[in-house]
Amino acid sequence: MFLTDLVHPADREHTLETLRAVAADGRARRCIHRPATADGSPQWCRTSIRGIRDEAGQIQELTGVTQPMRGLLLSREALQQRESVLRRMLAQVPAFLYLTDRELRFIATAGSELAGPGPELEGRLLHEVLGAGEGSSLALSAHGRALQGEPARYDTLWFHRAIEVRVEPAFDEEGQCVGTIGLALDVTGQRQEEEALRTNAERLRTLLETTSDAIYLKDGEGRWLEANDAGLQLFRLPRSAYQGLTDLELSRLDDFYRDAFIACYRSDQRTWEAGGPTRQEEVIPQPGGGSRIMDVSKVPLYHPNGQRKGLVILGRDITRRRLAEQERDRLLHQEKEARAAAEEARRRSEFLSSASRMLADSLDYDATLTTVARLGLPFLGEWCAVDLMGEDSRAVRVAMAHADPLRESIAGRLAACVPDMEAPGGIAEVIRSRRPLVLTAPGGEQGVPPLCDHGGSHQDSLRELGLRSALCVPLVARGRTMGALTFASGEPRRYRDEDVMLAGDLAWRAALALDNARLYRESQEAILARDEFLSIASHELRTPITALRLGIQRLFRLARGGEEPSWKMVAASLAGVERQGRRLTLLIDSLLDVSRLRSHHIQLELEELDLSEVVRDVVAQLEGVLARTHTPLSLRADTPVVGRWDRFRLEQVVTNLLDNAIKYGAAAPIEVTVALEEGSAVLTLRDQGIGIAPERLPFIFGRFERAVSSRHYGGLGLGLYIVRQIVEMHGGSIQVESSPGRGSTFTVRLPHSSHSAGRADAAGHP
Repeated sequence: MFLTDLVHPADREHTLETLRAVAADGRARRCIHRPATADGSPQWCRTSIRGIRDEAGQIQELTGVTQPMRGLLLSREALQQRESVLRRMLAQVPAFLYLTDRELRFIATAGSELAGPGPELEGRLLHEVLGAGEGSSLALSAHGRALQGEPARYDTLWFHRAIEVRVEPAFDEEGQCVGTIGLALDVTGQRQEEEALRTNAERLRTLLETTSDAIYLKDGEGRWLEANDAGLQLFRLPRSAYQGLTDLELSRLDDFYRDAFIACYRSDQRTWEAGGPTRQEEVIPQPGGGSRIMDVSKVPLYHPNGQRKGLVILGRDITRRRLAEQERDRLLHQEKEARAAAEEARRRSEFLSSASRMLADSLDYDATLTTVARLGLPFLGEWCAVDLMGEDSRAVRVAMAHADPLRESIAGRLAACVPDMEAPGGIAEVIRSRRPLVLTAPGGEQGVPPLCDHGGSHQDSLRELGLRSALCVPLVARGRTMGALTFASGEPRRYRDEDVMLAGDLAWRAALALDNARLYRESQEAILARDEFLSIASHELRTPITALRLGIQRLFRLARGGEEPSWKMVAASLAGVERQGRRLTLLIDSLLDVSRLRSHHIQLELEELDLSEVVRDVVAQLEGVLARTHTPLSLRADTPVVGRWDRFRLEQVVTNLLDNAIKYGAAAPIEVTVALEEGSAVLTLRDQGIGIAPERLPFIFGRFERAVSSRHYGGLGLGLYIVRQIVEMHGGSIQVESSPGRGSTFTVRLPHSSHSAGRADAAGHP
């Protein structure tokens, strides 16, 4: 029985075609057919047919397996009808379906008119239809991948329409890829909508990124969803490191912004608790130093069911505005302070102007002291004291005043409360350092202890006056510290920097006034001293000149006499003339030396010499004077004491000291000693004369100074002054020890070796 006898007559022809094809090429095939049944039921079967080859590879027989198919298969007419329906449906949608063989030749097409009429494409190659270009390359590449069994997709433009093409491999019954199946969709509208959405999104992103405000979006759990560049830069966050993290999680990633993130979290919680928009200022630190002040608005979003949806945060940098406001407030404050300072400066200027006029009213020293004590009251306090340095480097309270006349008696008790210059701190420290000092009593106490170094009743007086703060400023005029000016007040912490400056200005004017009054008094005293000196000088010069004239007149009488004068008488007269001439020369030289010393024009002619020899020579020259005054002198200068000194000036020193000892020695013995002690040459001259009163000792080396009245002892008062200047020019010193009625001892110390070379200029010595 033939296989064809088992097939329905209507299906025998295409079944035989399948059998012949398998027999021809040996490839397995399938065919669908109906079996020849007695009842003519329309059941369908699928038969798989393959060839069996012999050893030579020739097809000798065919074998097949027939399996019944479930379901109802349509007839060709029905299939054609359904195909027509499907084609009409595809024509109504923007889609195009096609089938190609492995050469990418269109076999069948269906769908809309995207690709033009269907029959025109069938039988044509894909690359012929597409032509050359980038779109053709994409299409051929996608179809090539489909032929490899890999689905592909690409976008292209076709007749100004956006087309999305999806390509799948087409398989036969054996699972072999025999071509491609393509579906082209018109996505022009979709792409336009996507482009519009993308454009809008880009515009929104551009708007968000170009604004200087920081913008954040968080979900209902506080996780960061989006942030613009300004918001990210505020916390130095990279774009890829924040999404999905909460503020608390971000705080653990960066220690620098830890507190700022925690503050943001707490602020978010307050917004959720408020249930509506909130606004607050937040301070964000910056790595470069400083911080940024943000005006933050937060808007909570909720789902319809009331659950949290998200949080929109807008932060505006108001740092400059706050700084501008602070600067404005600062300028306003400065303006107020400037106005107050100007008013205060006006008052202080008027005060200083009035003080200057009062100080200029008088040159009387005592009147000026009283004026200085009352100048600053009550402007700078209730109590004032003036302390000046004396000649013995001790402070003396020269004036004191109180603003309340009823308390003057209490304040008067502090007149003896002078500062101890050896004690640290207090007024003494102001005088030593030339720096002002502000003192304040400890809380709850009356009196300012450093104002007085004596304690006892003086402290009680301070407490009784109720003084709780004090200001002490130095009195300095022309580079010399004269003392200190002290103000005290019952107001605690009364004195500020402005008061210190004002008191300093007042002290400067007061010091100048006091110094001017002192100079005026000294000038008056100097005029009196000058007149006295001129009187003494005239007397001192007249004495040798008178004696000189008498000697010359005597010689004239001897010469005019008829008899030849005796040589002894002539010699005696000439000796007197020579002695008075030498005395006159010494007086004139003393005056010239004073002038040279004051103008620093004396120069030392240094040479190697023996001080003992110099002293012996001077003693020898004064033997006649010693004899006439009956003054015994003992000299111990046997040991050579050699150094580099000026012989003439040392002779002048020894001569002046001996003349002084002879004049005031009352014919008592004089002892002169020259010795070498610890590298220094020491000249000691001791007399047993009238001595010097203790109060005169500091002044005897001054110009025109004398220990006793000029009415009893002659001289210009320059000898000891010249001695001291010459000794100090040699780098030495002179000291005196004396007491009335017990004589005086002068000790001169000279450096054993001078460091000067050649000629030593006296410039720089007083």
